[in-house]
Formats: sequence, C-alpha cells, structure tokens
Amino acid sequence: MTEIVDIDKKYVENSLKQKMNVLKDNRFLMDDVFIPIAKALKIEVEEVIEIFAKKLDFASCYELHAYAEQAKMGCLGRKVDIDLGLCWLSDFFGLIKKEEADLIRKKVVESYLLYKKPYKEALEEGRQMIIKLLKEE
Repeated sequence: MTEIVDIDKKYVENSLKQKMNVLKDNRFLMDDVFIPIAKALKIEVEEVIEIFAKKLDFASCYELHAYAEQAKMGCLGRKVDIDLGLCWLSDFFGLIKKEEADLIRKKVVESYLLYKKPYKEALEEGRQMIIKLLKEE
C-alpha cells in the first residue's frame, strides 16, 4: 500500500514540476500575468507560478493567456469607470444610461489596447463623450 502512495505522490510532484516548466517557458504569461501579479502582491514570480501550477489543471494552464487578455480588458474597464466617474454618473446618479456608459468604457479600452492610443488621450476622448451626454437636453 505504501508503494501506491509513493507512486501517487511522485506523480503529483512530477505533474507540478511539468506544469511549472510549461508556465515558466511562456514569455507572454510571464510578461502579462506572473510578473504583474508578483509586483502587485509583492511576492516572488516563482511563488506566483507555483500558486497557479498548484491550483490549475493542465488544460487551464494552456488557456491562461486567453484569460489574461480578457482580464486585461476587464480590469482596464474598471479603471476607466473609476477614472471617468462612470460608476457615479451611471450606476448611482442615473445621469447617463447604462448602455451609454458601457459604450464609452468600451471605446476608451479599445482606443488604448487595440489602437495603441496613450491612456490619457483615450480617457480624454471618453471624458468629452460624457460631457456631451450630460449637456444634452
């Protein structure tokens, strides 16, 4: 019985090492996921990779870059909401329709990520759209 436990333990250890190697060798994941998370949490990159390797199966490890792209857009959208006060203007005060706020957020995020405009410039375009909506009668 201890032989089976040893084999299972060895399998888990080897699986973890293999996942960690896959994750470490992916430059996109290092740049877009692991390094930013390590900086935000103020822990070593190796520790972040180990956390991901322990918590994810192999299929999820291979899908991480797609998730990272979605997260980048989602998190930037939240930042835009805060920077432009969309949550106040739309969610709480109802001065801008939710659909309009969504469209403004989307345009700012796309300008920055897809069209490579500087964030401040994309934000300024969003600000101008908001002002125009607020002044409409």
